[in-house]
Amino acid sequence: MTTLDIADDRVVRAPSTATGRRATTYRTLLITLQAAIAIALLATWEIGASTGAVNTFLFSSPSRVGQVLVERWQSGDLLLDVGTTALEVALGFVIGAVGGSAIGLLLWYSKFVADLSAPFIAAIGSIPVLAIAPMTIIWFGTGLESKIVIVAFSCVVVSLTTSYRGARMADQDLLNLVRSFGGNRGTAFRRVVVPASMTWVVQALKLNVGFAIVGAIVGEYISSNAGIGHMILLGSSNFSVNIVLAGLALVMVMVLAFTLIVSGIERILLRWEK
Repeated sequence: MTTLDIADDRVVRAPSTATGRRATTYRTLLITLQAAIAIALLATWEIGASTGAVNTFLFSSPSRVGQVLVERWQSGDLLLDVGTTALEVALGFVIGAVGGSAIGLLLWYSKFVADLSAPFIAAIGSIPVLAIAPMTIIWFGTGLESKIVIVAFSCVVVSLTTSYRGARMADQDLLNLVRSFGGNRGTAFRRVVVPASMTWVVQALKLNVGFAIVGAIVGEYISSNAGIGHMILLGSSNFSVNIVLAGLALVMVMVLAFTLIVSGIERILLRWEK
């Protein structure tokens, strides 16, 4: 490598390093401000509850919610509830969101089949999960299976329609190029359609995180012996805002955890896309 090559390499790397440093600084600042806002809100809430400005019967307080979480952790109920709901969400998400994405991509092979099934997919998507939940309990029982079905039902339509739309937007010039080199439809699907659809698939997965958890909570509301939804229902029936808010806090933490997992999957898929 000549001196000129080394100099050129330094010129190329310098902007990239500076950009990465700025991005890291921005993320750090953003996370710091988000944490500061959350802490300020919780502190204001706690001060209001301790001074009587906030009615603790109606709105509880962070310390009381924390006490509920600690007590349920010590009794083992917290781990059981979180584990039950997380298992329902994970299995239902894989079946509904991932399976729906696969079906949507495969519909690229036949526009006729996609157009034929479009009104039926739209009809299924219009059914509220709360309406299907009681029938699902009757069909599949009150155990884990019914909750998985409800979660999968909550996710499948969004993933199917979004991934199909991404598949239809694959670059036609690239598809023609594959055909010009003798590639068949299977090659075009693997080499062009699937990579081009990854951004759409990932966006559908992100959207479905919330839908999946809502589906699990609804299923647990209808019939369950454990889970975060069961915990919230128990608190509501006993007029205990502390337990209800503790359950809502767990839901938010679970959404954040699954979103981080999907973000990790996104980095893998988009790296493969490139």
